[in-house]
Amino acid sequence: MSIPALFQKGRVLSLEVFPPKPDAPIEVIDGTLNLLAPIKPDYISVTYGAGGSGRSRSVEIAKKILPICDCLSHLTCVGADAQEIDNVLDSLTAAGVENIMALRGDVPKDMDRESAFVHFKHAS
Repeated sequence: MSIPALFQKGRVLSLEVFPPKPDAPIEVIDGTLNLLAPIKPDYISVTYGAGGSGRSRSVEIAKKILPICDCLSHLTCVGADAQEIDNVLDSLTAAGVENIMALRGDVPKDMDRESAFVHFKHAS
């Protein structure tokens, strides 16, 4: 269900998770999701790591969220080119994710502003 449609129904409970650090196994999120499922959230949003890291992990986590509830996936354009964004959107669509929060994203400490937004200056 779309996030706006959820809000039209009335009160909404949303939660947010983020991908485990790259050196941690992706399965660590399973325990977190098992703890959150009984709360019966209307949706869970999944972020990226800093500077857009964890894009692929966010898609994997979105797939794990969907059997529990609706998912809102963050999509940041910082440091990404059009092909990368298209690939993430294709992956999210294939996974069944219908809700995407498009964001510019924050410039990572190790990246200059000029190279962070070569392809996209803002989320629109």
